[in-house]
Amino acid sequence: MKHNFTLLEVVVAIAILALSLTGMLQLLSQSHIRIADAQEQWREMHMLTQGAEYLMLVDNNGDLSVPDEVFPYENHRIECVVEDADGLPEEFTGQSGQLPLKKWTISLISTRDGRECGKVVIDRLGYEEAENVTN
Repeated sequence: MKHNFTLLEVVVAIAILALSLTGMLQLLSQSHIRIADAQEQWREMHMLTQGAEYLMLVDNNGDLSVPDEVFPYENHRIECVVEDADGLPEEFTGQSGQLPLKKWTISLISTRDGRECGKVVIDRLGYEEAENVTN
Protein backbone atom coordinates (compact mmCIF):
# COMPACT_ATOMS: atom_id res chain seq x y z
CA MET A 1 0.00 0.00 0.00
CA LYS A 2 1.47 3.31 -1.08
CA HIS A 3 0.83 6.57 0.83
CA ASN A 4 1.09 9.82 -0.99
CA PHE A 5 0.98 12.84 1.29
CA THR A 6 0.05 16.22 -0.03
CA LEU A 7 2.26 19.21 0.57
CA LEU A 8 -0.37 20.69 2.92
CA GLU A 9 -0.33 17.58 5.13
CA VAL A 10 3.46 17.65 5.33
CA VAL A 11 3.50 21.37 6.23
CA VAL A 12 0.85 20.86 8.95
CA ALA A 13 2.80 17.92 10.41
CA ILE A 14 6.03 19.95 10.47
CA ALA A 15 4.21 22.90 12.10
CA ILE A 16 2.79 20.65 14.83
CA LEU A 17 6.23 19.13 15.43
CA ALA A 18 7.84 22.61 15.58
CA LEU A 19 5.25 23.87 18.09
CA SER A 20 5.71 20.88 20.35
CA LEU A 21 9.52 21.20 20.23
CA THR A 22 9.29 24.93 20.97
CA GLY A 23 7.10 24.27 24.01
CA MET A 24 9.42 21.56 25.26
CA LEU A 25 12.52 23.76 24.86
CA GLN A 26 10.78 26.63 26.65
CA LEU A 27 9.94 24.36 29.60
CA LEU A 28 13.51 23.11 29.65
CA SER A 29 14.86 26.66 29.72
CA GLN A 30 12.52 27.73 32.53
CA SER A 31 13.37 24.68 34.62
CA HIS A 32 17.08 25.38 34.16
CA ILE A 33 16.59 28.95 35.47
CA ARG A 34 14.55 27.69 38.45
CA ILE A 35 17.18 25.09 39.31
CA ALA A 36 19.92 27.76 39.22
CA ASP A 37 17.84 30.05 41.47
CA ALA A 38 17.16 27.22 43.94
CA GLN A 39 20.83 26.30 44.00
CA GLU A 40 21.81 29.92 44.72
CA GLN A 41 19.20 30.17 47.50
CA TRP A 42 20.50 26.94 49.05
CA ARG A 43 24.10 28.22 48.83
CA GLU A 44 23.19 31.53 50.49
CA MET A 45 21.26 29.77 53.26
CA HIS A 46 24.21 27.43 53.82
CA MET A 47 26.58 30.41 54.16
CA LEU A 48 24.17 32.18 56.54
CA THR A 49 23.76 29.06 58.67
CA GLN A 50 27.52 28.54 58.79
CA GLY A 51 28.05 32.09 60.04
CA ALA A 52 25.21 31.85 62.58
CA GLU A 53 26.51 28.55 63.96
CA TYR A 54 29.96 30.05 64.45
CA LEU A 55 28.60 33.10 66.27
CA MET A 56 26.35 30.99 68.51
CA LEU A 57 28.98 28.39 69.43
CA VAL A 58 32.17 30.41 69.90
CA ASP A 59 32.97 32.55 72.91
CA ASN A 60 33.70 35.68 70.94
CA ASN A 61 34.17 38.15 73.84
CA GLY A 62 32.03 40.76 72.12
CA ASP A 63 33.61 40.32 68.68
CA LEU A 64 30.74 39.65 66.28
CA SER A 65 32.85 38.97 63.20
CA VAL A 66 33.42 35.61 61.55
CA PRO A 67 37.06 34.84 60.60
CA ASP A 68 38.01 34.00 57.02
CA GLU A 69 39.12 30.45 57.89
CA VAL A 70 35.57 29.70 59.07
CA PHE A 71 33.78 31.76 56.40
CA PRO A 72 35.91 31.57 53.23
CA TYR A 73 33.44 33.19 50.81
CA GLU A 74 34.92 36.19 48.97
CA ASN A 75 31.69 37.78 47.74
CA HIS A 76 29.75 37.66 51.02
CA ARG A 77 30.15 38.66 54.64
CA ILE A 78 28.26 38.08 57.87
CA GLU A 79 26.92 40.98 59.93
CA CYS A 80 25.47 40.53 63.41
CA VAL A 81 23.50 42.98 65.53
CA VAL A 82 22.65 42.17 69.15
CA GLU A 83 19.86 44.04 70.93
CA ASP A 84 17.35 43.48 73.69
CA ALA A 85 14.56 41.12 72.68
CA ASP A 86 11.09 42.61 72.34
CA GLY A 87 7.85 41.24 73.67
CA LEU A 88 9.03 39.67 76.92
CA PRO A 89 6.25 39.91 79.54
CA GLU A 90 6.86 42.32 82.45
CA GLU A 91 6.83 39.56 85.08
CA PHE A 92 9.91 38.00 83.44
CA THR A 93 12.06 41.12 83.29
CA GLY A 94 14.10 42.60 86.10
CA GLN A 95 14.10 39.51 88.31
CA SER A 96 17.13 38.80 90.42
CA GLY A 97 19.49 36.36 88.70
CA GLN A 98 17.46 36.46 85.48
CA LEU A 99 19.61 36.36 82.35
CA PRO A 100 18.57 39.01 79.83
CA LEU A 101 16.96 37.84 76.59
CA LYS A 102 18.81 39.13 73.53
CA LYS A 103 17.82 39.23 69.88
CA TRP A 104 20.65 38.31 67.51
CA THR A 105 20.00 39.41 63.93
CA ILE A 106 22.53 37.69 61.68
CA SER A 107 22.60 38.81 58.04
CA LEU A 108 24.37 37.59 54.93
CA ILE A 109 25.52 40.59 52.89
CA SER A 110 26.76 40.54 49.29
CA THR A 111 30.01 42.48 49.02
CA ARG A 112 29.38 43.16 45.33
CA ASP A 113 26.26 45.28 45.68
CA GLY A 114 25.68 45.48 49.44
CA ARG A 115 22.30 43.76 49.31
CA GLU A 116 21.09 41.55 52.13
CA CYS A 117 20.86 38.00 50.75
CA GLY A 118 19.20 36.58 53.84
CA LYS A 119 18.92 36.91 57.58
CA VAL A 120 18.08 34.88 60.62
CA VAL A 121 16.83 36.22 63.95
CA ILE A 122 17.71 34.23 67.07
CA ASP A 123 16.44 34.95 70.57
CA ARG A 124 19.11 33.92 73.03
CA LEU A 125 19.88 34.37 76.70
CA GLY A 126 22.62 36.94 77.29
CA TYR A 127 25.23 34.70 78.89
CA GLU A 128 27.94 37.23 78.06
CA GLU A 129 26.37 39.87 80.32
CA ALA A 130 26.03 37.34 83.15
CA GLU A 131 29.76 36.59 82.93
CA ASN A 132 30.59 40.30 83.07
CA VAL A 133 28.45 40.73 86.20
CA THR A 134 30.07 37.78 88.05
CA ASN A 135 33.64 38.89 87.18
